[in-house]
Amino acid sequence: MYIVGDKDAVPLGETVRSGQVQIDPTAGEDLRKQLQAQIDQVDSWIQRATSSIARPAPLGANPVGDKMRDKFTHRAEGEQYSFVSVMTAYRTVLEQTKNSIVEAIGNFQALDEDQQAELKKHMGNS
Repeated sequence: MYIVGDKDAVPLGETVRSGQVQIDPTAGEDLRKQLQAQIDQVDSWIQRATSSIARPAPLGANPVGDKMRDKFTHRAEGEQYSFVSVMTAYRTVLEQTKNSIVEAIGNFQALDEDQQAELKKHMGNS
């Protein structure tokens, strides 16, 4: 996932790690829960695909049936653009985004704590 600004697209993880992105814990937690729900849904799709879609079709024990069965199984889970491969890549992006949200929440909390410490320091000097 990228953040697009005035100049170039920058990876979200990079801007979060640098501390440039913070998110309010309440909003961030809601977003994290939504991402986790989508991850769980994708996990369900992948599980169903590997147990049913990729299951060899009962096309009979003959050369044509064998070739068709292999073709369908390969398209479901064996190719670069198969359903399982695409969903696995999508799940990876969701997981990375969720981790960035968690880190951005931490950035917000760290910034908040730093500002509180700074305020206490100035109030103590008054």
